Amino acid sequence: MSQGPTDTASALSSLAVGRRPAQKRSHLRVTALLDAADRLLQEHDINDIGLYDVAHTAKVPPTSAYHFFPTKESVFLALAQRYLQTMHAALQAPLDLDTIEHWQDLVAVRYHRVVDYFNASLPARKLFIGMAVGSDVKKLDFEDMDNLVLWTYRSMDAIFEMPFVRDPAFKFTVLFGIQDGIWASSYAKHGYITPAFAQEGLRAGIAYLSAFLPQTIALRPPSGEQVPPIPEAVTFPAEPQPKTNTRRAAKRISRAAAD
Repeated sequence: MSQGPTDTASALSSLAVGRRPAQKRSHLRVTALLDAADRLLQEHDINDIGLYDVAHTAKVPPTSAYHFFPTKESVFLALAQRYLQTMHAALQAPLDLDTIEHWQDLVAVRYHRVVDYFNASLPARKLFIGMAVGSDVKKLDFEDMDNLVLWTYRSMDAIFEMPFVRDPAFKFTVLFGIQDGIWASSYAKHGYITPAFAQEGLRAGIAYLSAFLPQTIALRPPSGEQVPPIPEAVTFPAEPQPKTNTRRAAKRISRAAAD
């Protein structure tokens, strides 16, 4: 298991996700590079995409691309961060509480939101549930999971009178691991999460939760309070990365383009 959320910033610094853009022009270039990486992932395997390809598609000079992302892995790591942020937004979209009567209903709604998110984005599927994801993206995924496991229990507790659960972080981590494995199997066979695999993932998840949660948990009276937000500990490093020799970087990228 990866380190907890409090160690996320230092962990991401060691993963070299790239330099934090400080000016509007820099933000635009970083956005263009991430958009280009997203488009390339629609058509190509991640192993077939190089940093020069990303820069060329984004119409950004290779030296500028290298300034923000020293390796292609750092581009895809930053892209994975962006996917996680949009997935969090989908996961936290307002609930119709009139349709939530049992904890299983809440689990099902949020489960299908994540499945729908991945099925709507082939690049996100390639990065998070593909069989050849990079180790840095997997570390990022595990670090984000550390945030999600505690949020899942707290958000359930905001709607239901949740009983005491011994070590909920561990138990919800196991839950996500079960579902990730089912999704990965579906992706390997079909390229997406099929309805049949999605249904089995939900069935397996509810069965596992039922091992330590009672079948019926009382709803809390409406209070008007919002469900707590997902902690956003996964961000770009606060400090810029050490400067690199952009001239040497340009030569390296040019050689890669010529090969």
